[in-house]
Amino acid sequence: MAYEYNHFPLELIPEIVAHPEDYRVLSRVPYTEYADGSHFPLVFRETPEPAQSFVFLEMITTGTRRHDSILELVLVKCSFLPDSGEIVSIDRMVHRYEAPRYQIPSYVSKATGITNESVSGQSFDYREIESLMRDDPIIVSTRGLRAREFFERRFSSLRGFRWVNSVYDVRWENIDDRLSTGSPLQISCERLGFFFRNNRIVETALVNLWLFSYLKGSVQELIRASSRVEYLVWAYTARFEVKEELKFSGYQWNRERKCWYKHVYTDEEVRAETEYLREKCSTPDAVKVEVLDSRKGLTTA
Repeated sequence: MAYEYNHFPLELIPEIVAHPEDYRVLSRVPYTEYADGSHFPLVFRETPEPAQSFVFLEMITTGTRRHDSILELVLVKCSFLPDSGEIVSIDRMVHRYEAPRYQIPSYVSKATGITNESVSGQSFDYREIESLMRDDPIIVSTRGLRAREFFERRFSSLRGFRWVNSVYDVRWENIDDRLSTGSPLQISCERLGFFFRNNRIVETALVNLWLFSYLKGSVQELIRASSRVEYLVWAYTARFEVKEELKFSGYQWNRERKCWYKHVYTDEEVRAETEYLREKCSTPDAVKVEVLDSRKGLTTA
């Protein structure tokens, strides 16, 4: 029997009671009730202690290439106490759309509901977004480097901030043994017993924020990640027959560069991965290493 997404099947309660091992109940993530933005500013605690500000950022773009552009942008400004990790406030939310220079591809409209007509005449307000950045917040996104590239191309003067990819840069397994680094936000929430509508980036930003307020130690790990230097090891011209081996070893495919890459965090890991890849690529010099600094972005090692 099929059920509506937002409808809990109360008629199944007798069966759930009889066979609880066959069912699992998930709770809606609490912060999703703030998605309309009318609740902010929301102060959880008045404190004289200095707080660290964050901006949780999500976006929808017309594609992944350099000439593509941002269609929808959400930024949620909040503050946490750096020592205890306690959330102090959710200060503001900016949720805006912008009409692109070119027609929105039909498959993007189908996936997002954003059409040329719905965003016609709309544009981002630079001053509104710049006002969120005046106290040097840590920017957190589930899209990481990709979001940073699009944001800095669109707002070229808003560079030099610390960026953290909340999916890959945070060592989730050190915070809660039910979680793992690299797991999508929706999967992490389900493992904790919660759910949200994954088709709205407003909810994605708020849920990401909630996750750090919910899990003790996660904010401190987020702050550490914002100052951590990591490396991207790229494997150009990797032989086709080693594709599955690379995937098993933690490499991901980059469609734009058409090569494999992996995040590593120490010089020892860089050396080990470089030696490993030189055996898997058609030419030894096809292995490249880039340094990913949370403030400076990517630079060649």
